[in-house]
Amino acid sequence: MDLSKYPLEKLFFFVAGIIPGFVALLIFQLAAPGSLGWFFSLGFLGYKTKLSAILLAAFIVGNSLTTFLSSLLGGAGGFYGAILAQRPYQPPHTRPTAPWRDATWRVALRRRLGAQTPNDTTPLAEGIFNIRRETIQFMPDAERLAALANLNRERLGAEIDDANWAQWYDHYHRIVLTRRDKWDVQRYVMHGLRFNLETAALYTLVSVLFVPSLRHWWCILPASMWVAILVAEQWDGLRRFRDQWTTITEQIEYLSEEGSSQNPTEE
Repeated sequence: MDLSKYPLEKLFFFVAGIIPGFVALLIFQLAAPGSLGWFFSLGFLGYKTKLSAILLAAFIVGNSLTTFLSSLLGGAGGFYGAILAQRPYQPPHTRPTAPWRDATWRVALRRRLGAQTPNDTTPLAEGIFNIRRETIQFMPDAERLAALANLNRERLGAEIDDANWAQWYDHYHRIVLTRRDKWDVQRYVMHGLRFNLETAALYTLVSVLFVPSLRHWWCILPASMWVAILVAEQWDGLRRFRDQWTTITEQIEYLSEEGSSQNPTEE
C-alpha cells in the first residue's frame, strides 16, 4: 500500500464514524426521552463545550460500532474460510479447466518472476495418457519399460508444474483482492462514508426491535437499503474469494504494471 495514502484512509474512515455515533445517541434519546437533558441543562458549560462533548461522544461510540462490525464481518469471513478448508482437497491437475493455465496470465507472470517461473506445461489428460500408454504396449520389450518410465515422468512433471502455477495464481489472487494502492482520495472518502452509513443502518434496524418510536417506514426503508448494500458487498467479496476466475484480468493488469516489484517475496 502507498504509505502516502495510508493516513487518508484512516482519517476519512474514523472521522465518518461520527455518523453512526450520532445515530446511536439519537436512538438512545428516543428510547429514554430526557436522559440527556441533564447534560444540556449544565449552565457552567458553554454551547461550544457541549457541542465538542457531543462530537467526541459520537466519535467514540461510532468508531466502537464500526470496529465491532468490522470484527464481526472478519470473524464471519474466517468462519467461511474454515468451511471451505474442510472441503476434500482437489489436486490442481485434476481440474479440467483452471485460470492459471491461461496463456496471457502465464506470460504476465513470466515477466514478473523471470527465472523463478515454472515450466510452461499442462497436465496430460487422462484419455491422452491412456492412449499413449496403450501405444507403448506395441513397442519392443527392450524399449517398452524406458518409454513407460518417460511417460510417467512426463506426467508427474506436468502435474508438479501445474501445482506451482496454481500456487502463484492463488498468491496473486489474494493480493488483488486486498490491494488498495491504486485507490484515490475520492475512493477512500466513499469507502469511509459507505461503511459508516451501513453501520448506522444496521444499528437502526436492530434498535427497531426494542425502540417502538423507530417503527416507521421512513426510518426502516433507508436503513434496510443500506443493510442490503452491506450484505451484497460481503457476498460479492466471498464470491470473488471463492471463484478464482474473477480476478484473472486484474492479475494480468497487476503483473504487467511498470515499475512493480520484481521480487514476489516482498509483496
